Amino acid sequence: MFKSSRFLFCSASFICTALFIASATAAVPVAAPAAAASAAAASAAAASAAAASAAAPTDYPSGPIRLIVNSSPGGPLDICARAISMHAGKLLGQTIIVENRPGASGNIGAKAVANADPDGYTLLMTLDTLMTVNPRVFNDQAEDFTQTLEPLSIAGSFGLALAVRPDLGVATLQDFLRFAKSNVITYSSAGYGSPGNLAFEKLKLSLGFDVAHVPFRGSAGAVNALLGDQIQAGFLAASAVQPHVKAGKMRALAVSSREPDPDLPGVPAMAQLGVDSLKDFEAAFAFLVMAPRGVPADVAAKWDDTLARVYASPEFLASIASLGTRAPFSGHAVAKEWLQTRSGSWADVIESAGIKGE
Repeated sequence: MFKSSRFLFCSASFICTALFIASATAAVPVAAPAAAASAAAASAAAASAAAASAAAPTDYPSGPIRLIVNSSPGGPLDICARAISMHAGKLLGQTIIVENRPGASGNIGAKAVANADPDGYTLLMTLDTLMTVNPRVFNDQAEDFTQTLEPLSIAGSFGLALAVRPDLGVATLQDFLRFAKSNVITYSSAGYGSPGNLAFEKLKLSLGFDVAHVPFRGSAGAVNALLGDQIQAGFLAASAVQPHVKAGKMRALAVSSREPDPDLPGVPAMAQLGVDSLKDFEAAFAFLVMAPRGVPADVAAKWDDTLARVYASPEFLASIASLGTRAPFSGHAVAKEWLQTRSGSWADVIESAGIKGE
């Protein structure tokens, strides 16, 4: 009797187990593809996150960061750098010290950064002409240190306004072109290879008139030269021209960027004026944040994220509104593309004008 009962119990257990296995097996084909894919994706994501976490140091930045500005204090580049340092410093939880090292068209400050350790603790704030113009203008230097720098970000771009003295007797670009056919135009700029020098020489190359260049050490000198009737014209920052245009001390004839500048309503873009030789005219420049080449990928990514948040901040944008900078405010990918597309764009202008470093 005992043996029979045990046999019946084992048989029942076997049957229940078989039914359970069969039921479970039958259910698998319906859910398996989605479940397997989901599990694989989750596993891959977890592995990727673990790898990223293991690769990325979590202590950057663990100390103060130097942001070297290769221009004088108080200028647009310096003002923008200080705004970035304040907002980025709060996000990173560290002090960002702005240090001005002007001279040699930005080369002195840039070289200090190029020779620094690529650890993300020494960065550069510069005009893009450091990379697109200086290697051609200072081509007799023993080493091209720009090859040891890489862009982290574009901190805004800007165009220039072609401004003239009111007593010149011209009210439009067409008037200016007629005047230039029978007169040598004297113009000011912030120095050889500066945006104002490049833009005016490009205009001369496009239209074929004669000019005389009067360089100054900085944009303030170029603006004051026009206000003081020392020269006739200049390609100057729209933000610097605006108050003098409103006061009737200057006339803005056109802007060098592709689109009109909001700081100068009613002033057309050069390429929009119907002059055939100017239909592709553009002279746009950018502020760049740069680092020594070889900065760790996670540090570059940290700055990409930090600067994106800075540039999206209404407080930051309000603090640089007077500088006249426009989009793009972009990370390292767009910054690299910007430099690549403009690296050869000034070659003909530099050669035609014979621009050489001071």
